[in-house]
Amino acid sequence: MHTKGCAPPELGGLIMLRLNARRVERLPTTRKCRRQLRAVCAGLVLIAGVVSLSACGEASTGYDYETASHHEPAKLEPIKGTDVQRVIFDAEAAERVGLKMAPIRQNGQGKIMPYAALIYDAEGDTYAYTAPEPLTYVRQQIKIDHFDGDSVVLSDGPPVGTEVVTVGVDEVYGTEFEVEE
Repeated sequence: MHTKGCAPPELGGLIMLRLNARRVERLPTTRKCRRQLRAVCAGLVLIAGVVSLSACGEASTGYDYETASHHEPAKLEPIKGTDVQRVIFDAEAAERVGLKMAPIRQNGQGKIMPYAALIYDAEGDTYAYTAPEPLTYVRQQIKIDHFDGDSVVLSDGPPVGTEVVTVGVDEVYGTEFEVEE
């Protein structure tokens, strides 16, 4: 099969597989067509090389990392006479972590707080993070009398009305002990 103006298969035309897969035919091409195809392929290879090499250099975002001040989302202040540190978040960090608070309440069983506020240390001691000031969190040891659903009944701990962290407890704990992921 030969098409007018295209190279016959015996002169190097491209091979094309038909859908019925009965026989293979050559796709007729001209010398000019093959040159254009080679030029396009060479151009694509060149572009791919330039793009991949440009990714190897430093990214230029316009931000000067050398002279920029380093933003600390939280700071630690040791509390004298204890092994506890006061954790102070900035507003943006507290929002990003999603910190939420709930008060310790009194009911017929005693002082109760949400179970979500409970945290254990490596020795198995129990704590909750209180908020003596906005965005300031202090780890305070608690004693558990018993669990009641999603609440904890305390035998010892902060007074009724004290705000405790219920969401973001792990982030506050990790910040106090400078644990990264």
